[in-house]
Amino acid sequence: MVMRFDGYEQSRNSAEAGHCSAATKAAVRSALEAAAAFDSTQIIVSILGDFVVLEGFVRCRGDDGLAVDVAAAVVGPAYVHNRLICRGSIRDPH
Repeated sequence: MVMRFDGYEQSRNSAEAGHCSAATKAAVRSALEAAAAFDSTQIIVSILGDFVVLEGFVRCRGDDGLAVDVAAAVVGPAYVHNRLICRGSIRDPH
């Protein structure tokens, strides 16, 4: 199960929404580690204000999008910044 923190008002910061940055970071990190679709070992999760920042490397193009989707499931798509670098080619669909 992935925890989701819904911010009902965009003006509310993370603490006002009922969670702290450490809890948010841990929830996103856990969700990334639980995702079996890609390797998240080289992804660094950090918090910048109300935003989750994903930095580091993924193996294939497309894995960055999957990582963003996982983080967005926790904090919402408007609160994720993608700074991931793809090291390989496009993921094989098979």
